[in-house]
Amino acid sequence: MERLVRNYMITSNEATEEAKSIVYEIVYNIKSGQATLITLVQVLGEFLTNEDGTIRAKGTGLLSTVLADCPQEQVNNAAINVLVDFYCERLSDTASVPELLQGIESLAHFNSFHNENSLKVAKSIFASVNVQSFQQTTRHYVFQIFDRLLKHHLNALKQMRQDFVTGFIQAMDGEKDPRNLLLAFSLIKLIIHEFDISQHVELLFEVTFCYFPITFKPPPDDPYGITADDLKIALRECLSATPYFAELAMPLLLEKLTSSSGNAKKDSMETLTACAPVYGAKSIVPYLEDLWDYLKDEIVNATDDSFEDIALEAIKSIVATLSSGIINRMDHLQQFLKTVVTECMENLKEPELKLAKPCGKILMYCAMASDPAFNIVMLATLRVLIQQYKENELATRKKGILEVLRVFITASKILYGSIENPLENLDADFVTPLSTFKDSYMEIFSSALLNQNEYSDLRLCGLLGLHDMILLHQFLNDEEIGIILQYFNRAVLEEIDQEISNEALKSLADIAKYKPNIVLEVTLPVFLDNLPCDKDEMKIDIIRGMNVKEANYVKILDALSELAIEPILFEAYVPQILNKLDFASSTENDLEYSESLLKSLHSLLLKKTNHSDISRYVEVIVPHLLTKSIGPSLYDKSEVNNTIQCVFFDKKVIKIVTGIISVITKNLNASEQSIFISQMFEIFVKGNLNLKYLGFSDQEKASFSVEFNPLSVESSFHQQNLTLLFTAAVGSCRKEVPYPLPNISEFLSKIIEISLNTKNELQRHSLAQLGASILNKWNQESELSQFIETKILGELRNHFALSSTGNEAIRQTSLDIFIWLTKALILRAHILGYRCIDQITSRFNDQTLGKRASEGFEVLIGESDSLNKQSFAVIKTLYKQRFFNYCMPILAEGFKLSNDEVKHNYLIALSHLLRNIPKQVLLSELPPLIPLLIYSLSLPDAELKSSTIDTFYIISANAPHIISEHVSSLIPLLLSSTKVDKGNTMRVRISALQCLGILPDHVPFDVLFPFKSKILRELSAALDDKKRLVRKQAVDCRSKWFLFIGPRTD
Repeated sequence: MERLVRNYMITSNEATEEAKSIVYEIVYNIKSGQATLITLVQVLGEFLTNEDGTIRAKGTGLLSTVLADCPQEQVNNAAINVLVDFYCERLSDTASVPELLQGIESLAHFNSFHNENSLKVAKSIFASVNVQSFQQTTRHYVFQIFDRLLKHHLNALKQMRQDFVTGFIQAMDGEKDPRNLLLAFSLIKLIIHEFDISQHVELLFEVTFCYFPITFKPPPDDPYGITADDLKIALRECLSATPYFAELAMPLLLEKLTSSSGNAKKDSMETLTACAPVYGAKSIVPYLEDLWDYLKDEIVNATDDSFEDIALEAIKSIVATLSSGIINRMDHLQQFLKTVVTECMENLKEPELKLAKPCGKILMYCAMASDPAFNIVMLATLRVLIQQYKENELATRKKGILEVLRVFITASKILYGSIENPLENLDADFVTPLSTFKDSYMEIFSSALLNQNEYSDLRLCGLLGLHDMILLHQFLNDEEIGIILQYFNRAVLEEIDQEISNEALKSLADIAKYKPNIVLEVTLPVFLDNLPCDKDEMKIDIIRGMNVKEANYVKILDALSELAIEPILFEAYVPQILNKLDFASSTENDLEYSESLLKSLHSLLLKKTNHSDISRYVEVIVPHLLTKSIGPSLYDKSEVNNTIQCVFFDKKVIKIVTGIISVITKNLNASEQSIFISQMFEIFVKGNLNLKYLGFSDQEKASFSVEFNPLSVESSFHQQNLTLLFTAAVGSCRKEVPYPLPNISEFLSKIIEISLNTKNELQRHSLAQLGASILNKWNQESELSQFIETKILGELRNHFALSSTGNEAIRQTSLDIFIWLTKALILRAHILGYRCIDQITSRFNDQTLGKRASEGFEVLIGESDSLNKQSFAVIKTLYKQRFFNYCMPILAEGFKLSNDEVKHNYLIALSHLLRNIPKQVLLSELPPLIPLLIYSLSLPDAELKSSTIDTFYIISANAPHIISEHVSSLIPLLLSSTKVDKGNTMRVRISALQCLGILPDHVPFDVLFPFKSKILRELSAALDDKKRLVRKQAVDCRSKWFLFIGPRTD
């Protein structure tokens, strides 16, 4: 120990690696029992008593540093007592105070540090340490010590009574560091709550209010993350912690309200809001008149919405405080509200003018402050406003009154709760005072909505008011709600004004969450009945002009997909939609209607993701759709009529059914998935259609002339297309769900073989994704690796690697499958996946497969509908970064060494790579890539160009310093890309204009300005482009450059 201590004392600095190593060894010796803390103190003796203050401080520092890392069990009560005595007695040694406080802070965290120790520490610091004479770090130790003592030894410190309060005030007085202040403010609040401060109110107030208002601005790279708001909130909590501060604070807060400084006003209003309830009515009353004048002015003349909101909250706080006062409570409250109401109602005589809206808000915030306030304001205003509405004919004026009437609904929702946000302490049978005016409200708001001749803003206000009334707690009964829902139904189904129709639908969807039974009874049947269900209904009654049945079914289905989310509504929706689908799929020329029905169901299921009721529909929706999809494929071609072909033989229909099966499967738990997948394998792999799960009758089964074998290359295209349904189910399973297969390797081999040989592109793509999903979730590593080596890197690779085979179609197909299987491995960061990547990139120089291989990078790194977290794919964290780090050197080197004919393949792969990696990775690896990206813009490949320009857009916005070095090369190529030419599709031209347009916002003026005249001149071609979207973007771009006249000012 002696050797270690002496070695430490001769180190140049305690922050050196050598010093840290010595400390680590000392701590290790103490932990292992080879030495004790007392031994360390004894060995340090000569250094702790040395006449040289620097040596004393260094010795003390070593002891304190060791204490910070010392385990609890190594320091018993006796040791703590000795060390506390030692540290406290030496606090008069100014040279060692920082190190002593560091040690005391460590000691305070030991379990053996008791109340007696805390008293000794507090008294010693107050007696011996002039806190504000030391540097920030030392002062911070003091506040950390008191934070620990107050939170863990509060009762002991309370024994010091006034001495502790006085001592802490002296320690804090003059503090300026934000880190220390944040801690000190929290301690002041604790002291106010726990100590008797009555003898030191003025001192305590002065030591806190002197910081008001906070003007702190954190430095640009502040490592501590302390904001001005952090300090403001902490100080506000101090000032609002006790009513003792009221007499001192109120005049000063009022003075700050008149300040020309926006921040001072804002802080004063926020502090007033927090303090008023604590200071009480008695302290507020003398200042009411002035407060009202200042706050009213801030609201009615607001130039900043945030200031208006803060002022409104302050008024609400004042009213709430007056409501809770004991002495003459109602007198002060009524007097103040009388002043408020009188002035507001005067302005509301012309409710269409600009003062009406802020006055309405003032009334709302007053009303929501308390129950007495709500009643006073309501009774003083509503009768007048309702009469005013009935007597007026001017639509804009009526709308202004209606908006003010609505604010009382809002106030009631906030004060008394609503069915959206019920209040816990409210009686179940409580009725809002607004119920006094219920009939008038119903009459006025209903008439506003239903009057077709009124202007739309008034009607919309009526609709919103009715919606709000429904959500009030026990305001309307079910019958009244039903009447309003009928109005909303008509608005959705018949309204010409799209805004009103959309708002009515939003209201219905919102109400359906809270009143599903009423929506089930009043709304859902109307919407479902308006969907065609027979041929006669599909015809448009031109004479009567009733075109709801056909022209509006898409609108109705869209509405249903918003409305029927709740379980009880979905339960009623499903059988009706399936019945409509049965009709549509058996009716001539009803392909579009069938698609719309299925899209509505799919959209609704997506919205219900994670709802517990979805799983039951694996027994309802899925077998129905499977039967409808499979049935028509079981007849010979000559037996199949055209109608059936139009519907469930349609690829778009099958894809929607695929999406439905996928969503439902994802929402099953593992055991439900296991049962379901077993059934799917029975049907799709074994062709077993006798399952009860399917709805085929014996008569139907007897009529089938074709076996069901969708995985066969010999089956009809219609059956093969149904592979999508199987893939959707299997690909959406959790990785722990076992496949009902004796041998996964054999099944995967079969899938790959069928995919290679099928002529059906849809089946091939589906099976490739199926194989990738199985491979990705395969959890038996030895079998998986063997399969990859033999089947993927072996047989499958040979199909495309050997150009001598002569069958280019097989080469291309095998490469496509290989890419999907590689993706499955890359997602799980399997080491053999990177060997597969080598095989793909080695094809870039292949004249036949080069472009296909490079475009495969979009599959490899892009997002997938089938291999994602929602489908329970195995996806390792940072797999994209790993992929990038592996591929980037290969692409860069390959580009350099390849001939000009295939260079673009490397750039295509690079563009897909850059488009799909996280932005932070992209920006960190940019500089060496810029020349490759610029070269890409000179090539005629439109997809490559567009992707590259998008990358430059990201770079311009996030790393303009990199762009600055290359503007002379980049700008001419971007300008060239804005013109109609080979490879410059509309998308390319728009992207180029967007990229040019963002440059002035980010690239330094002196770098960019020399190009201004050239850019403005050459944009003329884009301004005359045949495509309107290109012309629009060109105008925006030119405006940016016209205004580019000097350096930006932040």
